[in-house]
Amino acid sequence: MTGFVNWKLIPRTLIPFQESYVELAAFLAIFLLTLLCSAIRRHRQFWRHVIQGVSLLLFFFVISSCVGVFGLIRNVFDGASLIGKDDLNAFYLLGVSVLILSVGFHSGAVFCGWICPTGTLQELVSKVRRLFQTKKRYILPAGSAPLAALAAATLLFLWAIYDGFSSRRPFPEDSAVLWAVSLIVILSFAILFPRREGALKTFRAISLGLIVFSILLGISVYSPVHFVFCNVHDRASLLSTLVVMLSSIWVARAWCRYLCPFGYVCSQLNRVALRRIIVSEECTRCGRCGEVCEVGAIEKGKIDQAACSMCLACVDACPLDCIRYVNFGSFSKRAFRPAADAYRSSPRRPDSRDPTFLLLKKEAKGMSGEKVF
Repeated sequence: MTGFVNWKLIPRTLIPFQESYVELAAFLAIFLLTLLCSAIRRHRQFWRHVIQGVSLLLFFFVISSCVGVFGLIRNVFDGASLIGKDDLNAFYLLGVSVLILSVGFHSGAVFCGWICPTGTLQELVSKVRRLFQTKKRYILPAGSAPLAALAAATLLFLWAIYDGFSSRRPFPEDSAVLWAVSLIVILSFAILFPRREGALKTFRAISLGLIVFSILLGISVYSPVHFVFCNVHDRASLLSTLVVMLSSIWVARAWCRYLCPFGYVCSQLNRVALRRIIVSEECTRCGRCGEVCEVGAIEKGKIDQAACSMCLACVDACPLDCIRYVNFGSFSKRAFRPAADAYRSSPRRPDSRDPTFLLLKKEAKGMSGEKVF
């Protein structure tokens, strides 16, 4: 595609700087900032949004390498093949992916919830959509209006594919369009069968398997957001980017929920990470945590670690302080205070007019046998 402006501040993909790379240094800085802010309980979600904004600018204007959700997987294979042949490039290709996975072993999938620009763009679209809703929903209910809008968007997308590829033969790199089509199909099932929505998340594992299979066959498949962050001017990437972003109109962070292969890898690290989210037995199942979860990883107070993006919104939203982000190796259930003590010492003071707050306050008083405030 021609006629596009190069928005990258650094024109070259790799910038040597004293035998290192500027981009890898930028990744290290953003991860250190994330680890620091995730440990701060006061106004933590504000700092998460700040990091998301900085990361978005970094990916859009500075980073030029292939670090999309497909590229991060491909870089592991490419970097491993260069060991002993071109150690400097092998270090860079492996360095970014290994850095993300290493942080994942320590803090879980914080890359998904705090840094990933694809997730940030989806979250922004979802928040804008919820501004026009009286009842905040992360999945639009099945109805004539949502389904009609999805059908119209699908027809427009199919027409764009026909118009874009009728004049030339598709390349293997255009396969990102297939992921976009799959996402549209999955969205339809999520809206029509919301109770089965959790089963659709298994497609992330299938997506990972397809990417690895294509890499082993030597086929390069561009990530759906390649157009935005790698300044690649091709129709397939542009159309896929639009689908990924606009899908959050119907289901919040739909790409992250159902098809992101690297997100699947990161979320699996939640099970073995040093720092994990733990729910106390004193949880009253008020549902506040589920209301703030963008990826639908919480149901009736139970957290699906394999679907969690580690944004820590549930930890910060719990009015009884029953959800904690702790060092699992040194964790003990005794570390949880009774609900009444949590009310007294929590830095978050819920709105006393909130009906949920009044109910939990009453339950906390009954558990402790004393006045809460």
